[in-house]
Amino acid sequence: MDASPPAEKQRPEPASRTRTLIVRVLAGLVLIPLVLVVNHVGGVVFAVFVALLAALACREFNAMFADLIPAGIRLVGILGSALICLAFHFGSIESGTVLATLLLAAVLVGSLWRQDRASFASTASMSFMGLIYTGWLLGFFVLLRDMDHGPAGPGHAGRDYVLIVLILTWSYDALAYLGGSFLGRRRLFTRISPSKTVEGTLIGIAGSIAAALISKMTFAGYFGWAEAVVLGLLMGVAAQTGDLVESMFKRSARAKDSSHLIPGHGGMLDRSDSLLLTGPMFYLYIRLLSNWV
Repeated sequence: MDASPPAEKQRPEPASRTRTLIVRVLAGLVLIPLVLVVNHVGGVVFAVFVALLAALACREFNAMFADLIPAGIRLVGILGSALICLAFHFGSIESGTVLATLLLAAVLVGSLWRQDRASFASTASMSFMGLIYTGWLLGFFVLLRDMDHGPAGPGHAGRDYVLIVLILTWSYDALAYLGGSFLGRRRLFTRISPSKTVEGTLIGIAGSIAAALISKMTFAGYFGWAEAVVLGLLMGVAAQTGDLVESMFKRSARAKDSSHLIPGHGGMLDRSDSLLLTGPMFYLYIRLLSNWV
């Protein structure tokens, strides 16, 4: 009988990990410059770009739970997630809130019309969850990008804010993946995701803190040293939490990836899972805790 621990059986072979890493790097070389250029342009271009990402992510979410969400309501969710992002740009967070309320009413009426008593609650809940989980949370990047006040000066504040979130989140993701793949031994939450390790998580958080400190020394000198460390820690924890939440959704749907849209990364939802919480976290930090504004 094989006496090796079950966790070790799930670890991919070194050659397989290397191939996956190469594919992920190549995909990143295409996607990262695109995101940075769109962030630099800002305005309606950025809002439309985020709205498209939200619609793709919501489509993947709805597809994972297609047995619970009827086709007509899935379409409402996809369009609604994009419209929330656009409402944040052309209106305000209040406009997005009004739109989300109207979408909730549409989902409830649609579920009431289409579903029986046994499935009404699950259909209504998952339908609304999809558009809020993607459109509302990604919409915070639109709110951040549209900020025109802060220590970076008019015209640069929003761009810098989004850039900080991206750098800290990507640093966490990349180093957590590398650390977990090559050094990970102790499983973090086997019930949620067997691939997440304590070592990978700690290395990822250290990477997020290091990225915050480097940002402070380069383009974000308005951070204090202690503030940069705290922010790096907060963003690292938020990134890991976002990853775990999406992993649990996938486990619930018995799906390995949300789709196969991006080679080496899975779907748009897989690629943006950490950002779904780091964007709102940074926005709340700016508005509630920081003395920048």
